[in-house]
Amino acid sequence: MSGFLLLTTVSVLGTNIILAQARLDSLKTVDDYMNICLDGEHQKSVPGPELGLVKELCSPWAERSCCSAATARGVHMDRRWLNFDWDHCKTLSPRCREYFLMDLCFYECSPNVGPWLVEDVRKIRNERFRDVPICKSDCENWWEACHDDYTCLDNWATGFDWSSGINTCPQGSSCRPFHQVYSNSSDFCQTLMGGSFRVADNEQDCFYLWFDPTYGNPNEAVARKKASEILNVTYKMVSHSSNHDSGNGAANTSGLTGMVLSAYFFHVLTLRL
Repeated sequence: MSGFLLLTTVSVLGTNIILAQARLDSLKTVDDYMNICLDGEHQKSVPGPELGLVKELCSPWAERSCCSAATARGVHMDRRWLNFDWDHCKTLSPRCREYFLMDLCFYECSPNVGPWLVEDVRKIRNERFRDVPICKSDCENWWEACHDDYTCLDNWATGFDWSSGINTCPQGSSCRPFHQVYSNSSDFCQTLMGGSFRVADNEQDCFYLWFDPTYGNPNEAVARKKASEILNVTYKMVSHSSNHDSGNGAANTSGLTGMVLSAYFFHVLTLRL
């Protein structure tokens, strides 16, 4: 890399870091935290309705989404979204793939990660979320679905060889079942995406990767509570999330996602025939 190009790259990265931090420092109210999207390549600047998501696995976010319907379609149809190959060792099992699709929808579309955003300047984004409290039940279901699938790295956020433009296993690594790479479900969920998630035992103060939007968004109340704690202000419960207090809105992802995906792929096949 030439000296000029190196200086230019450093200058651009430095400017992006400053802008990212300034953006996060500007969050002064709970509503500020609730009306911001991750600053990434495919996310919108502020969340809003995306009715085109209704027929997608990203459907929980249709009423208020940080991704567009076009992005949701890309997540579903592109097996190497963001040039990332889940099948870097072996083809993922269908159930495991469902959970990675849910994770992608969450990453691209969730409007509730504001309180957990930190600067992370890369080619595809200027921010990431860190330590989002994922519900233990969701984590265990994800772990169960992928338990016997294969990977060569424990932390997918770092370590892959990107020289070909697509992630490949680094030289010297070996493909092993997930249950040999991670010690348990918590290790899996907290390590896999480089600390994006932390497992939370309390089912009332945690995020669901997927939920039934009929009952509203259970993650919103959790985000509002966290924003209130950051700002040291009194937490005000959001009434339309109260249906989730009894667990009615949390999806049983072991069965529900299968039905949603089946309906989705039937829809796609119908369009293609």
